[in-house]
Amino acid sequence: MSMIDPDNYRFRFLKVVDELRVALGYPLRTEDPEPGEYLAMEMMYGGFDFAVVHSLAKSPDRILIECIFGEIPEGKPEAVMGRLLEMNAALAEVDGSVFCLNEQGTKLLYTVALDLQALEGSDLLKRMTEIVWHGRRWSETRYLNDRASDRSELLNPVQLA
Repeated sequence: MSMIDPDNYRFRFLKVVDELRVALGYPLRTEDPEPGEYLAMEMMYGGFDFAVVHSLAKSPDRILIECIFGEIPEGKPEAVMGRLLEMNAALAEVDGSVFCLNEQGTKLLYTVALDLQALEGSDLLKRMTEIVWHGRRWSETRYLNDRASDRSELLNPVQLA
């Protein structure tokens, strides 16, 4: 694929989103979004809330995928933060994905930026499917599941890459 003209980044983002919609069996968009610096596609996939965000001003050549993995159970913030930091340290060198908390500090989020030029709708769907798997792993562990035992806490950064 050739280099994208900066004026066409938004068009490319919408093309990828449309390809994803088709792959998931959703109808195509019937209207273009309002012009603006940011554009986000929000949806639920695999039981998790996703936002795929494009910013013309900050990183027009990239998209950001955000996924909410879940609420942090009462009494678990320290354990989740500790594991979050460990995972971020391991993943920083692998693919740049990051675990973080929402503004209120009540939900665990997973984010990753992807190169828009190299992305097709099928690639986006594949990455979102991988993220769902990671979210389910977190949900099964003692970090986000009150009923899970300490033995279920293994979250291997290599498997998350």
